[in-house]
Amino acid sequence: MEMAQDLPDLPVGMLTDLHLKRGEEMLLQWRRDAESVPESGPAADAFWTETSNKWFSLFPTTRPYTMRVFEQIADNVASGLETIRDIKDASHLIGDVFSSTLDDPVSECYKKIGCSINPVAEDSEDYKMILKYLEKTYEPVKVADVVYGVSVERIYSVESKAFPSYEKIKNLPNKVLLWCGTRSSNLLRHLHKGFLPAVCHLPVPGYMFGKAIVCSDAAAEAARYGFTAVDRPEGYLVVAVASLGEEITEVTGTPAAKDVEGFEQKKMGVKGVGRKMTDESEHITWRDGVKVPCGKLVPSKNKGGPLEYNEYAVYDPKQVSICFLVGVKYEEQNMEVVDE
Repeated sequence: MEMAQDLPDLPVGMLTDLHLKRGEEMLLQWRRDAESVPESGPAADAFWTETSNKWFSLFPTTRPYTMRVFEQIADNVASGLETIRDIKDASHLIGDVFSSTLDDPVSECYKKIGCSINPVAEDSEDYKMILKYLEKTYEPVKVADVVYGVSVERIYSVESKAFPSYEKIKNLPNKVLLWCGTRSSNLLRHLHKGFLPAVCHLPVPGYMFGKAIVCSDAAAEAARYGFTAVDRPEGYLVVAVASLGEEITEVTGTPAAKDVEGFEQKKMGVKGVGRKMTDESEHITWRDGVKVPCGKLVPSKNKGGPLEYNEYAVYDPKQVSICFLVGVKYEEQNMEVVDE
């Protein structure tokens, strides 16, 4: 659950950079070929069977199966590839430090990240602003039949050479403070190397903007990724400043592949309008003109859109700077305690 992958569905064994490169090439070719495949019939059956067999030959699993739709490619192929890539980077970063004779291996790991992480004082304006932003834009996360709320345990400010500093971002146009979903399995890589764009374009939420860094103005969207497990209810939400550039394009549906190619080439800012939006009358401006869309969630006019909340796509990693880590605890809201 923490990685959004069922353990048997993850590739078995240690995978090399060559595996990951071939996997990405196969995924992109799969995506291109799928556009010309009929929805059903012998040709469709042959295509999906062959491509699924090729994938599981390169990335073995204990439970191979035939994928048929883009949602399965997104959830099990694209997401799985990104998860493995991030775990691989994290494991190489940590190395064998915990088996060494160092007196303080945790401190050694912190040094390797190359990132400065400092607590934000609870009485500071930044802490109050982020807390308000979360409270206004959060909705309970539902896992199976259990509904979870969140409480903020700590907030950290973040600086790293892996991504642009705030000093560089503040001079760019159309800056917005946004929530970015991250799992504990890829948080270390984000801090060490910054955000990486999605691996490919697929016509489903999560990958519909192509090779972009996607954030949201709703903490509820980021919280879906931050949830770990029932026995480990702590997680992290990332808050970043994103510059959407001089030109911003709004989309209300799933953009076509050609449109996404144009977004990627022009590196333009794209706003995907969700079925819910933040109340614009409550938006505020942070320092240096950074917009904070911290209004309460209300229905939008885009009732039939594919996205539940507004999402923002940025195609240049130099236009996104991680500013804060918000440590949260997920709390069950609809559970009843029965006295024995």
